[in-house]
Amino acid sequence: MKNIFDQKYSIYHYFTFAVLLLALLLSLLPIFQNLQLKIIDTLFYLRGAKAQADTSVVIIAIDDMAMKSLPRHYPFPRRYYAKMVQNLKKAGARLVVFDIEFTEPNIENPQEDQYLARVVENAGNVILAGKIVKETGSYGIENIYILEPIEPLARACNGWGLVNVYEDLDGFIRRYMLDYKVGEKHHYSLSVEAIRSLEDVGSGNNKKDLLVLGRYAIPKATVNSMYINYRGPAKTFRTYSLASVLDDSTFNLLGDEDTDIFELHKEWNTFSDKIVMVGATAEEIQDTKLTPFFRYKNRAQKMPGVEVHANALSTILQREFIKDIPTWLKGFFYLCVAYLTTILTLAFRPLKSFLFNILLWAGVALVSLFLFSQLRVIVPFIPPFLMILLTFVSGNTYKIVIEQREKLRIRQTFQHYVAPSIVDKMLSQKRLPIFGGERLELTILFADIKDFTRFSESNEPEHVVNRLSEYFSRMVDIIFKHNGTIDKFVGDQIMAIFGAPYSIPNHAEKACQAAMEMVANQSMYQQDQPFEIRIGINTGKVIVGNLGSSQLFDYTVIGDEVNIASRLEGANKLYDTTIIISENTRRAIPEQWGLRQLDYVRVKGKSKAITIHELLAADEQSMDDQGELIEHFSRGLKAYRQRQWADALIHFRWILRQKPNDGPSRLYSQRCLDYIANPPPPNWDGAYRFESK
Repeated sequence: MKNIFDQKYSIYHYFTFAVLLLALLLSLLPIFQNLQLKIIDTLFYLRGAKAQADTSVVIIAIDDMAMKSLPRHYPFPRRYYAKMVQNLKKAGARLVVFDIEFTEPNIENPQEDQYLARVVENAGNVILAGKIVKETGSYGIENIYILEPIEPLARACNGWGLVNVYEDLDGFIRRYMLDYKVGEKHHYSLSVEAIRSLEDVGSGNNKKDLLVLGRYAIPKATVNSMYINYRGPAKTFRTYSLASVLDDSTFNLLGDEDTDIFELHKEWNTFSDKIVMVGATAEEIQDTKLTPFFRYKNRAQKMPGVEVHANALSTILQREFIKDIPTWLKGFFYLCVAYLTTILTLAFRPLKSFLFNILLWAGVALVSLFLFSQLRVIVPFIPPFLMILLTFVSGNTYKIVIEQREKLRIRQTFQHYVAPSIVDKMLSQKRLPIFGGERLELTILFADIKDFTRFSESNEPEHVVNRLSEYFSRMVDIIFKHNGTIDKFVGDQIMAIFGAPYSIPNHAEKACQAAMEMVANQSMYQQDQPFEIRIGINTGKVIVGNLGSSQLFDYTVIGDEVNIASRLEGANKLYDTTIIISENTRRAIPEQWGLRQLDYVRVKGKSKAITIHELLAADEQSMDDQGELIEHFSRGLKAYRQRQWADALIHFRWILRQKPNDGPSRLYSQRCLDYIANPPPPNWDGAYRFESK
């Protein structure tokens, strides 16, 4: 990895900026712009619907119930709306906002217009609706004009606002128009006009990126729009039928459905101090819109236009504005993603770089979701996605071309201490050990021959060398078989490592398998003077690499964990055992391995105690004949650590009656007798200190 990084570093800048520029250009294509809009919908979906925090906004709907119950067909007589305004005034409504246009006079009954105007003027809290009309005339000339409420109503109301909405490329509504300028005059949208009325402000302060109306500073998504922070799908806001608002004790046009329900609404304060938005929700009126919550929880449902306005108004009232990420921060974010994906692609092999880039892509997605759901900030997702995709494809294409031009690396032969299969894997991955070290978690194995000094002194040198050579050959074959690496031979001692130079995930298990086979192999080759071996195994982080001087170095490992493995090999002599492993190794091997916890010890030079175990078998089945022995040993060990020496002694002596040569039980029996005669100090924690190396 380091070599590749060094070779490619000079082109990282060019590569990064080329991909960044290309991704930004591609993101301008309609297909990707449309995809970015769908991603915003996905962010809403993943964020989920929220409870209506702003309960001050309610909707009165011209719904199916009103269409069915009221005696006149839609469009309803304007006296109905006059009655509704009067009832809402009596019920204490703070503001009544119509998403219903009264832009054409009532030709058949002009008195109704005058009556509605008087009611609106008396109420003093009504906002009416107008709209922008765009007509294309001859020669393609577009004529734009404003259609206002009819003159008596426009004069009587508190103001009127535009009901036009922005539709994105795909027909969905994600932004809300704030104002529209015709000539030199600004006309405000319905919800903005409602805020102007509530705040009793004039035109406010219309800045480049903000529209300030009294207490409310509305951030702009475009020059004249803001994002709508939808609370959820259709019917999220509390909605009441127009029929139920008209149905009081004086309205007797509902026939059998007349319940005077509005009298109860007045008692319940349903509309007290509420902003009431009035609009159509019945499907047949066809005033429904596509929103980010169109498909939510496997249900496709358009939102009534009046509820779109309610969501926009609630966004302003609650100040829960959705904003684009600042331009400078967006540029910095793009640059970071571009550099990071370049490094991940050029510095790693294709499969690993693919996985890392997938993780990076997932990270960008999670960051986008977090910023949207928690901070209400939109981070464009398409440019980073294109950067990752383009970099991965072009980067790996570049590496393939370069690698085809390079000669095969000189084979660095490690066969004298590494299995040939490991060397092949190292070369296939092009990751060879170099001078220097790295910190890795490995498993270290030390194996020593019991009483080898006596054997060497009592035999001819040629015989000793031949026997030792034969022994080493068999042991090395076994270590290689389990993907181990021979670190060194020191006299009759073998030091092996598992997990380097080629990384294997189950290096602890491989080391234990090798140890079991090494012991079994010696049993198969018994001679007149058989070798008995003792093995210590530990797993932990060590420094591994070609260490030494620049003139002479060796592939080896150093660190405290190496010393612990060596101490464990020597500890076999104390416990009269064959294989001792550390707690770290125990945690890294399968649970079904046959183990016996031996002791809680402090090795020389260390203040922290560690737990050590005797490795007995590679599976539970092989332990069937020793299960009762281990159970008694475990109970004895527990009693021993609880300072119950006599109870512990009972268990250890039971074991010795069954297995007189059990070294750990003999050792603990002696310790118990010693502690009965001379108890340890009160702060004794049960740990035994190894004084020897």
